[in-house]
Amino acid sequence: MNSRVLTEAGQKLETYWKAIRTSNDVPSRAAFKLSSEIAPLMPHMVIAELADGDLVFRYVGTGLVERQGMNITGKRYGDFAEPLQVARAAARVKGFHATPCGFAAVHREDYRRGFAAEVEVVGFPLRADDGEGRLIVMVVTPLGTVPYTETGGRPIFMAPATHFEFIDVGQGLPDGDAIVQWAEGAAMAEGRRGDR
Repeated sequence: MNSRVLTEAGQKLETYWKAIRTSNDVPSRAAFKLSSEIAPLMPHMVIAELADGDLVFRYVGTGLVERQGMNITGKRYGDFAEPLQVARAAARVKGFHATPCGFAAVHREDYRRGFAAEVEVVGFPLRADDGEGRLIVMVVTPLGTVPYTETGGRPIFMAPATHFEFIDVGQGLPDGDAIVQWAEGAAMAEGRRGDR
């Protein structure tokens, strides 16, 4: 592995993504099929699509629904995170597609049900079947519980990452500094437009 992925689930997703990649390009959503390699990860997987500067959750595994206490399929990342986090996530997804690579991140999630967990998120890009849409497939693995903090009225609050790294799959890596600068500018512009 070229990465410092922390969990076995993250390593399995990386191995599977590399196996379905037929060229140096980003594999299509159609190539991502249920198989014996990926089936054990499905309860902990998320597929999200970049749409209007935010990520829309298109698939959320049953294990995540159970842990989070709600099904966030169809919801936006911005429903659970701060504007700068959303802008960074959108910029990173664009970067993953421009320079095919993955990522590993660690952040905390606070659930209104009164508990919190630190989780590892490992993800890789997928092309929508029409070739236009930008998707990301992720596996989310709890690393342990942490002290709960209030969610600010949200059913789930996804805190900023305490660790983030790109995973090189042989194509190089996006310019992380440029992504952060773009995201900060986008978040400031969003703030000037007011809340959605």
